[in-house]
Amino acid sequence: MPVQQLTAEQRERAVDFVLTHALPLDRAVFYHHLLGGDREAVIEELAVLQNDDGGFHGLEADFQDEASSVLCTLRALEMLEELGAHALDLMPARAIDYLIASYVPAWRSWPLVPRHDNAAPHAPWWHWSDEFDESWGLYADNPRPSVAAALHAFSGHVDAAFLSEITETVVERAAEVDPAAIQKDAVECYIRFATTPAVPSPARDAVLARLPGFVEATLVTDPDDWGGYGLQPLDIVDDPASPLYAPFREHVDRHLDHVIERQGEDGAWAPNWSWMGAFPEAWPPAEVAWKGVLTLKRLRQLAAFGRLS
Repeated sequence: MPVQQLTAEQRERAVDFVLTHALPLDRAVFYHHLLGGDREAVIEELAVLQNDDGGFHGLEADFQDEASSVLCTLRALEMLEELGAHALDLMPARAIDYLIASYVPAWRSWPLVPRHDNAAPHAPWWHWSDEFDESWGLYADNPRPSVAAALHAFSGHVDAAFLSEITETVVERAAEVDPAAIQKDAVECYIRFATTPAVPSPARDAVLARLPGFVEATLVTDPDDWGGYGLQPLDIVDDPASPLYAPFREHVDRHLDHVIERQGEDGAWAPNWSWMGAFPEAWPPAEVAWKGVLTLKRLRQLAAFGRLS
């Protein structure tokens, strides 16, 4: 049976959307990863979003505060790692310094976003309250594994004893946590930890052994439910080399078909969430920004799986 492909016309519409509507950073990423463009263009766009404290803002359309956040800094570091940036390069070194400064010893973790006054446009789930940190479980599963992965990827500015302690904490938590209690974003954090080559192999292997259980407990496998926000097959793999592709191949392949069939008339893939009436003037441009992010992601995934005509 022939594998379903994104047609040349569909691809052209998707590319046109990215080049016309995506944010400058996402356009630069598109040019670099899909057209062989200069990585320096991506670094220049990231530089615009790095604050004086080394952290980043503006990389999460659902949280538009201009203060640095771990949330945005992690996305920036993932991009820099993809670009082949080194631990001693100034941009990632400053970002790592920000992460170290943001660590909360009492939690042995990092707050995803800083305390803020709720004035900047944001999705309801980023609305600050006195219960905010507790509602995120003091960040034991999100973002701690992702931060640990970033610290390993750029370890030149990280104290070795501290990094070893955090790594052990992530492994211990992964071993004890109930898979049924793991949420979508937390699964993605553990995947990030287990698939980062710089993380020592014993730690990666220990968490990797837990991932199938986490995914089985969380993965949405019914195509009728793929319009919701739950963990979907293409949230757990980006290319066929992923260690989770083989055990979940049937679901991933069906999801690739589904993605091709659900491309919007404007050429984009849209977020399957909204701000539910919060900041009504800010949501429409945020939705367009998300379309750019998601369309770039889908094009890269479809290319990796040989699904582009």
